[in-house]
Amino acid sequence: MFSNKQIAQFYFRPVLDDQEEPIPAYYRCRCSVMRQQAPRTGWSNLAQHVKTQHLDYAEVMRAAAPAASGTLAPWIRQHSLNLFGWMSWIIKSNLPLHFCENAETRRYTNLERISQKTLYRGLENVTRHVEAAIKADMPKNYGLTIDGWSFNSEHYLAVFGCFEKAGVAHYPLLAMAPLVNSSTDDHSAATHLTFLREMLMRDYNKPIEDCLFIVGDNCYTNQRLANLLSVPLVGCASHRLNLAVQNFFREASDDLDRVKSLMAKLKSLNQSAKLRFKTPLRPVLSQETRWNSTFCMIHRYFRLLVFFKDDDELADYLPDPAANRRLRKLLDDLLKVESVSKELQSSTVSLLDARVYFDGLLESLPVLASHIDARAAIVHSPHFEAACVKVLDGKAGDLTRAETASLRRFAVQTEETSVEPADDGANSSFVEQVKKRRKLATSGATKYKLIHAIPPTSNIVERFFSLAKATVGTQRQALNPITLEMLLFLRVNGSYWNAQVVNECT
Repeated sequence: MFSNKQIAQFYFRPVLDDQEEPIPAYYRCRCSVMRQQAPRTGWSNLAQHVKTQHLDYAEVMRAAAPAASGTLAPWIRQHSLNLFGWMSWIIKSNLPLHFCENAETRRYTNLERISQKTLYRGLENVTRHVEAAIKADMPKNYGLTIDGWSFNSEHYLAVFGCFEKAGVAHYPLLAMAPLVNSSTDDHSAATHLTFLREMLMRDYNKPIEDCLFIVGDNCYTNQRLANLLSVPLVGCASHRLNLAVQNFFREASDDLDRVKSLMAKLKSLNQSAKLRFKTPLRPVLSQETRWNSTFCMIHRYFRLLVFFKDDDELADYLPDPAANRRLRKLLDDLLKVESVSKELQSSTVSLLDARVYFDGLLESLPVLASHIDARAAIVHSPHFEAACVKVLDGKAGDLTRAETASLRRFAVQTEETSVEPADDGANSSFVEQVKKRRKLATSGATKYKLIHAIPPTSNIVERFFSLAKATVGTQRQALNPITLEMLLFLRVNGSYWNAQVVNECT
């Protein structure tokens, strides 16, 4: 049923004075009757008028839009609203499931009490509903973005779908589960293929053969998986950039090792105490797997240099003037790389954007060509990536034979429309003649699907793994993998469920 507040706000509006300002405590009904309701005294007087004079108010409000009737969704039960509140709170705040049974929690919340068992049952029901919604949204052909994560002796495989719906790209989380369930430690491409085939058919009724591309790291396993499926692999652009910069660092390894030794010395107890009296800045050490940490180390070195350049105890650790010049040149180069790296983190970046950024970077740093050039040996499907870039750039007519063949499965059959030959007679202006020729040239152009939904990086999975680490934290190490997947699945796919969905599932 509707509350008195919802009934009153649906039928009554404040009475306005000559200056269009509301008169306190006076309201006018839709039937033009004016009633008085003192502030902070509830809504009973206004609601009573509606119940006695508008006997069909329930049917009218039920037929109205949810926003007009003041409800989150039509006829959502209070139990469902309460369960939705607990689920949203616990999932989005990385809280343990027993949080709903905590005495202090119940003391300071207005949500009604529920048990952990009820909460878990609701999570299971909504998860099944979201899987069905994604299944309904996924078209016949789709792509996958994959990556692996090892945690507590378990190797998880995260799988995101890539498809278009009404011209908009969608990237829902499809699964995040342990790759192998047996005692055999087989993480081969064949095992990945078996996992994907079973998961897609079981949960989404989609054969793996309808997958048209894979996005992931440029590792051998992913390349082998793409070969087994006979689909192109779009190697993660961020991963390629990281490998290129790591290779670039080898030329400056001596200077970098010297800075790293200095930073390690500054982290010692005595030197750290001396530095603390001069600046709040702390020394930074590089990591082997992240080039950005080396950039941060060099940047911090030059910021700290003014504080210890005259320290005799550090004289043996300081790089010489020639090394400082080389390091400053390296820092300037890395600033360009960092700019490209940050831009690749955007959720709207396309294959065309990534190619433009890499080409611009190669003009300044040709040494990076071994990994980020369009024809680099690390690229699994150079013809496919080049073809996608041309299509996105509106140059589909410039595709080579090999590039056209790589897009064969992406081609969309379009209805042929008859176009009259261009009339270059005197009755047509020059602009009209040009437009007709262009229409003739593009009338038979092939259209391609899914090209705009292909991400150039697998950063969406990297960010997801960061979320997974935060969810597990230090206090939830024993969390069941099924429960972990369910919590992450609902959090990432939050757009697929709300209070109305909870109401339908419970």
